[in-house]
Amino acid sequence: MASIEERLTALEQENAALKKSDELQTIALRALVTKDAFEALRETNNKIFDALMSHDQLTNERLGDLQTQMIELDGKSVGLQTEMRQRFEQQDQHFADVRGELTIQGQKLDQVLRLLNTLTPKSEQE
Repeated sequence: MASIEERLTALEQENAALKKSDELQTIALRALVTKDAFEALRETNNKIFDALMSHDQLTNERLGDLQTQMIELDGKSVGLQTEMRQRFEQQDQHFADVRGELTIQGQKLDQVLRLLNTLTPKSEQE
């Protein structure tokens, strides 16, 4: 039969083996819990990522729409500028024509006044 010391040593070894086994099981259990938490976190992150992707797509579509509107407005603005330049050129030409007519009318008026001065006796002019 084994002595008390041998039995005590055997019990201590068995206790050490049980402690080591308990530590390994605790580590494995923590790893499983961590893995579950990691999977839950991954699912949450995937949902957030999907929401961000959807928002990004929506934002890109809106930006495309806005860019199209800006291009249309730029085209309209250029058209209006061209039309205004043409109108200004027409008005400038019209003013030049009116000035020319006024000059001609002024010359004719001067001729009429000279003619009247030559026809009118000098005593009546004073």
